[in-house]
Amino acid sequence: MPFLAVCLAHAALAGAVLGLAVGWSPPACAFAGALLAAGLLGPLADRSRLSREAMAGVLFSLSLGLAFLGIGIMATHRGEALGLMWGNLLLLRWGDVAALVAVALAGGLFAWRYLPQLRAVLFDRRIARASGLPAAAFTYALLAWSGLAVAVNLEAVGGLMLYSLLINPAAAARQLSERFMPALLLSVALSVASATGGLGLAIVCEWPAGACIVLVSSCIFAAATAMKLRRSAF
Repeated sequence: MPFLAVCLAHAALAGAVLGLAVGWSPPACAFAGALLAAGLLGPLADRSRLSREAMAGVLFSLSLGLAFLGIGIMATHRGEALGLMWGNLLLLRWGDVAALVAVALAGGLFAWRYLPQLRAVLFDRRIARASGLPAAAFTYALLAWSGLAVAVNLEAVGGLMLYSLLINPAAAARQLSERFMPALLLSVALSVASATGGLGLAIVCEWPAGACIVLVSSCIFAAATAMKLRRSAF
């Protein structure tokens, strides 16, 4: 799943850049790009001999190429397109904040309603399918929600750094807890800490907010890894 998040983040970036190039809404095009990538990842991987990670690698390189092509050929809005790569949390509008809250609530409700099924699918899709669960449907739904989450966060964090915020808190939580539910709740707490700490660092140092959030999340992961290594040594 981690590399799938990378693919979705860059697909959303490519969609937003191409939307700017043709004069369409960047957030809507970002969601369309992420949703298209999510829709292609599932069925194509299921119907071909490639794994989802290999298919994500192909779509990742295509998305990044389209994003840079769009930036290179557009005559106007190039600065705005570059801003989508790095993001700026301080320029969010209230409508953007409302979209973030709505997506977070939708994801929370989805996880609460189908938590046992999601645990089974994330553990092993083949075992979940053999148990009678619609593993493909849950996988596609999870990819679609991930694409929506990526799209609404694009302007805040930026396409090039968004995937690190998706991966680092979860990876840090996995270092600190072996159990599913504590790790899940801990990853949420570490995500909030990364965003809050990164924003504070950006305000104090007058640095880009997206880069600061990624730096803080990376430091949290490094600290969690050091704690696990220290526990393993004893």
